[in-house]
Amino acid sequence: MPPTSWIRGRLRRVAIVPVLASVGATMPIAPVHSAPPQLSTEAPRPDGPSARDEAPPPATPPGNTTADAQLGDDEVALVNGGFLRGTVIEAIPNERVVLVDGNGVRREIPWEQVAEVQRGKYAASRSREPAPAAPPATPAPPEDGLGRPRIRISLLRDASVNLYEVSDELVASGYGGSIYGMNYRSVCAAPCARVVDGTRGQDFFLARSNTGVWTASRRFTLADRRGDVTIEVKPGNKAMRIAGAVLTGFGLGFAIGGGILAIPRTTRTPGLIMLVAGVPLFFAGIPMMILGRTRYRFLGADG
Repeated sequence: MPPTSWIRGRLRRVAIVPVLASVGATMPIAPVHSAPPQLSTEAPRPDGPSARDEAPPPATPPGNTTADAQLGDDEVALVNGGFLRGTVIEAIPNERVVLVDGNGVRREIPWEQVAEVQRGKYAASRSREPAPAAPPATPAPPEDGLGRPRIRISLLRDASVNLYEVSDELVASGYGGSIYGMNYRSVCAAPCARVVDGTRGQDFFLARSNTGVWTASRRFTLADRRGDVTIEVKPGNKAMRIAGAVLTGFGLGFAIGGGILAIPRTTRTPGLIMLVAGVPLFFAGIPMMILGRTRYRFLGADG
């Protein structure tokens, strides 16, 4: 027979369980409410490759009108709330709308999926953008600075005379001889009356406009001149210059050939004749070449 203390402990445990059960039955339990389902307000998307909802084109930075124009000026609003931007090339009511996007892809949208077609929507907004500011104007160099004189050509006789600037020169030499070349351009024609830039120290010369370098003057620079400068010019004579060149050439040739032929006794007589004829020709041709070229002198301030 179990002891009395053990029986009392068992009775206490049996009594506690109904008490806890009765307390749990009388305590109120807060109800658990679940969140109601969220209803989507987005319209269902129709099926089909031409009706796929496309992402809007990337935003064009302000002022980038060239990139904006490449995206197209038209917009096709879709029934599902989206839109397509590009250039509408065909719109047939109750049938289809054909649009070419900024990448050149042709898209055909069925008419039942089109809410609105807006032609030129973005062209109007682009026309309202302010025009880009013009770059600042480069200030012109002062006209009265050193090396920038105002040239006036005064002719001693009626002729067409130009002021030329030498751009570059070429000299090539080899075993058989040498070649000289010059590149030049016309700056102004008499009376000129304009500012000429000679600050780079380049060479200039004067010559008749229809004779080229045949009547070219001696070269000069304008780097050390400023203000109003008058050049008094005596135009050259092309015919005299050519005749002088011919006489000088023949005279030099006769003189050299005659001197060589005069050494042997057998050819001394013809050699002396050539020498006697060549020397005067040579000395007559040199002054003709000098007098045939254009001559000048400066009359204005030289800085």
